Amino acid sequence: MKPNRLIILITLLIFGLSLQTALADDLDDLDSLSDSMTSDQQGSSNSDLEELDAADFDELDMDSEQVEEMESSDDASGLKVNFGGYLKMLSYWNQEKYSDLLWNMFQSYPTQPPAQDLSGFNNVGTRLQLKIEGYLGEHARLFSAFNINYNIAGSIHDTTTTTTDGQKQNADLRMVESFVEVYEGSRIWKVGPQLVTWSYLEGMEVPTDRVNARDNSYKSTEYEDSKLPSTGVLLTQNISSSQFEVMMIPIARTNIGMEFQNYLYPGAEDSPKRKPNQTKWATRFSSTVGKLDYAISYVEGIDPNADLHVAAIVGGQPVFGRAYNRIKSPGLDLQYNLGSLLAKLSYVNTMTEDEDGDSLLIKNSWNKYVIGSEFSVGGSTVNIYAGQHTIQDFKIDAFSQQTNFLLGQIRERTDFISGHINANFLTGDALNMVLMAANYWDEEGESVQTIVRGTFKYKIADGLDLLFTPSYMDMLDNQFTDIQTEIKYSF
Repeated sequence: MKPNRLIILITLLIFGLSLQTALADDLDDLDSLSDSMTSDQQGSSNSDLEELDAADFDELDMDSEQVEEMESSDDASGLKVNFGGYLKMLSYWNQEKYSDLLWNMFQSYPTQPPAQDLSGFNNVGTRLQLKIEGYLGEHARLFSAFNINYNIAGSIHDTTTTTTDGQKQNADLRMVESFVEVYEGSRIWKVGPQLVTWSYLEGMEVPTDRVNARDNSYKSTEYEDSKLPSTGVLLTQNISSSQFEVMMIPIARTNIGMEFQNYLYPGAEDSPKRKPNQTKWATRFSSTVGKLDYAISYVEGIDPNADLHVAAIVGGQPVFGRAYNRIKSPGLDLQYNLGSLLAKLSYVNTMTEDEDGDSLLIKNSWNKYVIGSEFSVGGSTVNIYAGQHTIQDFKIDAFSQQTNFLLGQIRERTDFISGHINANFLTGDALNMVLMAANYWDEEGESVQTIVRGTFKYKIADGLDLLFTPSYMDMLDNQFTDIQTEIKYSF
């Protein structure tokens, strides 16, 4: 790296860290708004079903038009800073119904949900996102975005209250991204907490998009909001029509599950004792040959999904807690242009630390493939895929079945169909609909899980939108319903 680029990088890093420190100090003033304040959860995961709209997501990456504007500017060497974001008024309602099988299982646990059928508002309040984006000529870019959440509704799982009227107030700060990019011709350095999106697929089943962990307890009408940023260094090297990416994450984050899943792991978490065990490496090479786009990727590091450890023995029965081990994951993406249709394939093989499949507390190695296509119908973009998830060295003895359930490896093979539709309606595309759905079957062809989610966005005026997102999941006769409503003002 040239000396002047290094000076620029150090300057922007100091500025970014100072900004985050100031924001953290300012957030302390929110204590007067609530009796209970939570900070950004650093380890807070299966799938809560949410996504940034395309307009918001595009803002996270510099496009070619922005580069051209910078190059043609009379003040291309000066620092330019832009501020933006949005303010949401939101109301989220959810319902959870547990099957008799799971409810009876809960009764043997130290804690369990307060009822077999729960419903209520889990979030009523506001969400403020602030963004700052700065360019230092053609040399560097600074981007930072964070959410300030304020919620007066208590969790339906929480039987305690902290205010006299029975409402629970919470405020918290959530980092979205905060990174510095330095441009060196065909090479880009990106340093800081960031989101990495890999794969040519859209929807719920995207196996190769696996760099970031997810917080599936974080409710939002925008699916990508559930992603947790990875703090690390990403190097992107462009080579003609090809691109090579490599990222090093010193301390990787792990998934956070839906709230009810905490009852399944009542034992204490077994945190990694060695810092190197928490690292993560990710690399991808992508290119184009004729009409074929391809990407070969590899991720190695801590598994974002929990394994198990025996935290205690109570009444002769083990009490399980979460534990985290390392995985290795090669992957492949293909996309072939057939004119009006894009044929797509995605494949991942995940190798766990239990290479022989003998440990009952560590997930077995597994692989997943997805194949399908993207096409347009009447101005709508449709993605539809079919795939299969296969567990290696699958065990079926009684104790294995118990731990398989907690590890999320209930059956040896699962087949699925996944779809994603993006459509616009009304004059000026005032109404936008994003519909995602997936259904899963066991080896005998019996449906074992169904997920449906729709997001409807109506444009009231420039910068002012009404969003409505219903979602439903039936998982082994356990039913989860979410209805999310937002009024969003973008600035």
